[in-house]
Amino acid sequence: MIKAGSKTQDARRSSASSWNGISVIRTWSILLLGLTAPVLAAEPATTQEALAWLKKMASASRGLNYSGTFVYQHGGGNETSRIVHFVNSAGGEFEKLETLDGPAREVLRTNDQVTCYLPDTKTVIIEKRSKRRFPALLPEQLSGVPDNYAVRVAGRDRVAGYDCQVLVLEPKDKLRYGHQFCAETESGLPLRARTLGDQALPVESFAFTEVKIGGSFSRDQVRSRYAAKSRDWKVDHSALAISDIPADTGWVLTQQPAGFRKLTELKRSIAGRAAMVSHIVYSDGVAAVSVFIEPLPKSRPQQSLSHQGAVNSYVRLVADHMVTVLGEAPAATVMQIANSLEFRGAPGK
Repeated sequence: MIKAGSKTQDARRSSASSWNGISVIRTWSILLLGLTAPVLAAEPATTQEALAWLKKMASASRGLNYSGTFVYQHGGGNETSRIVHFVNSAGGEFEKLETLDGPAREVLRTNDQVTCYLPDTKTVIIEKRSKRRFPALLPEQLSGVPDNYAVRVAGRDRVAGYDCQVLVLEPKDKLRYGHQFCAETESGLPLRARTLGDQALPVESFAFTEVKIGGSFSRDQVRSRYAAKSRDWKVDHSALAISDIPADTGWVLTQQPAGFRKLTELKRSIAGRAAMVSHIVYSDGVAAVSVFIEPLPKSRPQQSLSHQGAVNSYVRLVADHMVTVLGEAPAATVMQIANSLEFRGAPGK
């Protein structure tokens, strides 16, 4: 799958539609990460085979050259996007994503530097890091997956003219979504990805309709068509982190959802914000949920629950702070994290 002059910047998952998304999701979704270490415990052969496929998919989506057209489906709507992804000899990643229907959007990425062009509003959005986007939806390293999901290989299918291997992740409880992938049999590139909710009903899906895998690097294919004409456009750095400082924020969960563990905890300085924002990330090995705590803004927000595709976002007021929790997890999980968050005081006090 990466949806900032307002709270709408960013969020695993996403989709090309993120730039039109919910205000809270758009600001924070860029910060969803899955940074864990691999599990070495022995697993059944079928699970090991499925995990090997997942690792191959994660590697292929970042390490291969490919280009194609894919369709994103969510909430009864469809959006079509074109993607070009290249890796040079030094391992640098270059990517261009552009929408083919609806409002024009172009997203360029060079490693962790992301630039989004919105020609309708003559705006350029600069980000340091984007959320995971199709086909790179899986974290680079997988940890705890067999503890939280029943992982299995489930036959073959065909997508965009390629044979692909179906992989299924069935959640072991209702705290997380199910997932189904179809990976090209030779390269491992994910050609289709589905997120499944209650009764295995689709929450969102991505699928290539046409794709070319391999080929030589061409920098021209990842150049912006708007770069020259955008010199007098508004440039928005409001979601760009100036600095990240690992720290004990003093915020804890009294009822941490089973299977989710804390990956990172830090204080973040963001362009245009006077106060630092506390940021904590929890993950179950596949899904990531981010928690942001900041002083109440002048315009007091309302407690609210919103969603876009598989991403749920919940805003809650705690004392004189605004807590925003969002991630690719069911609404109940996101709300449990938000409602059990308490401030236990700064370290040493």
